[in-house]
Amino acid sequence: MQRKKQYQALVLGAILIFGTGLIIGYRQGKTSLYGVVGADPAGYVAVKVFRNGELIYEYDTHNLITTIGSTHVRDFLGWANATNQASRYISLSNDASPDKSWTKLPGEITGSGLVRAAGTQSSVNATAYQVSYTWTASAAQSVQCTGLHWDGTSNSSGNLLAAASISSVSLQANDELQVTWTVHIPDG
Repeated sequence: MQRKKQYQALVLGAILIFGTGLIIGYRQGKTSLYGVVGADPAGYVAVKVFRNGELIYEYDTHNLITTIGSTHVRDFLGWANATNQASRYISLSNDASPDKSWTKLPGEITGSGLVRAAGTQSSVNATAYQVSYTWTASAAQSVQCTGLHWDGTSNSSGNLLAAASISSVSLQANDELQVTWTVHIPDG
């Protein structure tokens, strides 16, 4: 009988350890800044909508880095000696799936209180940073895409680092839309 209890305790312990490992692994994958294993630059976008102070929408996803975004990173790192071109401006649109050939969001929103804006930057760790901004909608507007730019001029082209589609959200006047981009350039 004693051996049976020891065996049951051992099996229960193994199940708990395995289950905890799965949960931790899931959380690490969900909060990881790496879109795919490897040394590719990656981004992560978190979007929240508040209505009357209550969270009504939350969505997070990985992004697509555009071709000109990859070129910009190359240039920024020294090829063309690009300076003062930090990617910290966030745009919104109702466009569907992003394409790597985009140079701006094709249907960038330029009204309704949702124009391209300079986000607040913060360091995440040695290889990642975040840019976050919260808009207050002045009119009804649907949003299903966000972009990260190195130029703050609303609706300007040729400066889109990355884009991400989100689950469509229909904003009403006075809704607050918060977008947080996390950009990660992995080491070694």
